[in-house]
Amino acid sequence: MSPDLEHLLCKPHLSLFPNAVIVNDHFFWGFECGDGWFDILNHAFSLVSARTDISPGCGEVTVEQVKEKFGGLRIHYRGGDDFVEGVFNLAEAASVHICAICGNRAPNRRMHYHHPRCAIHYGE
Repeated sequence: MSPDLEHLLCKPHLSLFPNAVIVNDHFFWGFECGDGWFDILNHAFSLVSARTDISPGCGEVTVEQVKEKFGGLRIHYRGGDDFVEGVFNLAEAASVHICAICGNRAPNRRMHYHHPRCAIHYGE
């Protein structure tokens, strides 16, 4: 993921990324996926952050790793409750239908070497 998008994911959700590094006022964490999944991740992290803020029973959530594996997003984390698990499972399930490069819809699970791609990026 590009450094600018990584910063936009980390900064508002710092509680999820305690190991984020600050370099020149930018947060870096080490996302191992394409820019096209930014929106999915941003929405998922927003929901999880809100859940940890309003639900005392949820506990603390720490994201350990975010990567692309077998054509889908994988989010490894610690803590949380069933709601957090559901949010991350939904993000992972949705990712296989989204181009990992641009975020457009990748119809019919169009894969290129195990990576979801839209019609424009298929073959790259």
